[in-house]
Amino acid sequence: MPNADKPMSKPGIESLDRTTDRQLIAGAIAELDLRQIEITRRLTPAQRCQEGLSMIRLAEQVGAYRLRKRHPELSQDEALRIIRSAR
Repeated sequence: MPNADKPMSKPGIESLDRTTDRQLIAGAIAELDLRQIEITRRLTPAQRCQEGLSMIRLAEQVGAYRLRKRHPELSQDEALRIIRSAR
């Protein structure tokens, strides 16, 4: 009987590679565009929020795509659920 305190996970799904994620984030930071930062500063709070949500959606889609490449048996919805719950 499963332990009620622990969430059930799908067999065969490995945890995300944290080292690779950190390397990707470090690479993205290295590519910051100061012109883009200045444009972002001119946006209203609502526009900045919308931009942030758009980036989150894109990151989730990319993460789900990469996860499905490693685990083709996953549906898009399953992959998104896993990506959204990864911490």
